[in-house]
Amino acid sequence: MKKLMLAAAGLTGILASCGSTGGPVLTTPVTITDATYTSDFYYEEVQNGTTVPRYVICNDRTNNLYLNVKWSGYLTQFGARFTKELNDGTTTSTEVNSAVSAPVLNGSRTFTYTMGTGANPLNVSVGGPSLSAQKVNAQAIVVTPTTIGNVFATVWGYNEAGLKGPELPLPGGIPVLASCS
Repeated sequence: MKKLMLAAAGLTGILASCGSTGGPVLTTPVTITDATYTSDFYYEEVQNGTTVPRYVICNDRTNNLYLNVKWSGYLTQFGARFTKELNDGTTTSTEVNSAVSAPVLNGSRTFTYTMGTGANPLNVSVGGPSLSAQKVNAQAIVVTPTTIGNVFATVWGYNEAGLKGPELPLPGGIPVLASCS
C-alpha cells in the first residue's frame, strides 16, 4: 500500500510538471508575415513619373538574391523554394533550408542566396548585402534588357519542434535577364 501511495504521489508530481513553464508552445508554428527581395543587379523603370529599381537575376553570372523576412513565433529554421519558369515553358524547382543559430521570437532577418549561372541557388547565408546593388547598363543593340523568364520564391519557417509553418509566396516573379553585360 505504501508503494502504491508513493507511486501515486510520484505520478502526481510528474503530471504537475507538465504544466506551462513559460516557454514557447512547441505545437504553434512560426508564421512568415512579410517577405521582400533585392539583388545585386537592377534596372530602372519609370512608374507614375517616379524612377524605381527593378531587381533582377543575371543568368550569365553569379549574383546574390537577398530575402528580407519578418515572422511571428519562434523561428529556428528558414526554408525557401525557388521555381524558375523560362519563357520556353521549362520549369525547375529547388528548395533550400537554413538553420538560425538560436531560436528567435518575432523577428526579422535577411537571408542571402547565391544564385549561379542559369539562375540556380548555390548556397545560403544569413546576413544582408555587403555591396550596393549595381545598375544594369543598357546593351549596345537592345535598348531594354532581355528577360528569359522569372524565378518565383515561396518561403516558410520551422519552430523548435521542427513544425513547418504556412508557406508564403512572394508577390510577382523575379525577372531573369539573359545577360547583364
